[in-house]
Amino acid sequence: MLERVTTEVERAPTLLSGIDLRHRIRVLAVAVSVVSRLATLGMVALSVVALVHTDAYTSPPLAAAVYVVLAVWSVMFLRALLRRDPVPGWVLTVDVLVTAVCLAVLPLAARTPAFQDHVANSGLEPVAVAVAAAVALISGSARRTVASCAALAVGNLVGWGPIARGPSDVLSDLNVVGWQVATACCCYVLISRLGGLVDLVDAATSDVVAARERVAAGRAHAELKERHFHEQVRRYRALHDGPLRILTAIAGPGPAGHPDPVIRRQCSVSVNILRGAAPDGTGGTVTDLSLALIEAGNASATLGLRVTYHFANLPEDLPGEVVGALQSAGAEALSNAAAHAGTDRAHLTARGTGDTGQPAVSVAVVDQGKGFDPDGMPPGYGIRHSILARMREVGGEATVDSHPGQGTRVDLRWPA
Repeated sequence: MLERVTTEVERAPTLLSGIDLRHRIRVLAVAVSVVSRLATLGMVALSVVALVHTDAYTSPPLAAAVYVVLAVWSVMFLRALLRRDPVPGWVLTVDVLVTAVCLAVLPLAARTPAFQDHVANSGLEPVAVAVAAAVALISGSARRTVASCAALAVGNLVGWGPIARGPSDVLSDLNVVGWQVATACCCYVLISRLGGLVDLVDAATSDVVAARERVAAGRAHAELKERHFHEQVRRYRALHDGPLRILTAIAGPGPAGHPDPVIRRQCSVSVNILRGAAPDGTGGTVTDLSLALIEAGNASATLGLRVTYHFANLPEDLPGEVVGALQSAGAEALSNAAAHAGTDRAHLTARGTGDTGQPAVSVAVVDQGKGFDPDGMPPGYGIRHSILARMREVGGEATVDSHPGQGTRVDLRWPA
């Protein structure tokens, strides 16, 4: 399951990196603007044919000039839409101004009753709606959208307002303006929401990229630790099969043991240090605490106690007094095992138990010796003062658990 999630995290940025969502939205806005402009120009062309047959123009040359200007500019506008990415703001501004002027001038060349009563879409109302929508879609700006709607409304009211025949005509003109505003507002809401979605996708993509980088960094770090661990194991094996074996023999009581007790003690200490420094897992670390605990076993090693060490995820920033208390308490626990447990082996395990912001550590000293009955034998001076009291002084705690014939376990924890 973890591998599947990791694979999806790694693939997601690759899939998204080849997609420019903002560009695709611009292409969509341009496509809608082009289609709507062509459709509205077609409506106007059909209305022109019908108006010519009804003799609706009082000044055909002026009407023709308005239509030609609008057609020529529309061709230039559509060409700019299809060739410019992004579309320059001035193109949208000129489009609004040209359309507003045409709206204001066309009524001067028209017979009002024919325009308003007999032919649908007789004016340039469809084009005005398309222009307002194009500004909203392409610019995505609320200010530009409002300004274009205002300019088009002024052009429409300037052209048709003076020749309105009554309240119904005024309401009709306001209805046209309302359609322009409503359409532009709908387009602006749509394009702004799409832009918001793109922002969310960009943020999610950034999070995924960051997660992939963290996964890759974690994987590289784990692989490095793994390689380092295997290299350490290889070196320790070579050390164990050579110098460590010789030092153990020299420190022992057998025929290979050195006659000088000082040298035997020094060899025992060296053997203890080398064994403690050997890694027992990829989480093993060499810290001030691990070195201090290895040193804590030196005195017991000279008494013949062979200590097996296990260290994992130890914090590196423990206060010095805490390290000292754990070292002294651990040394006392090992010394008791060497002197009273009746065994030549003990295990010392230390591991970090807190998160990065709250360092914590636990140390356990365990032997499989003869043990004792805590109820029948109260803790001696060493346990009470060198272990229990010492840990309390630094804000930690210690417990001693033992049963006759089942060995003894001493737990040291910081903080309590």
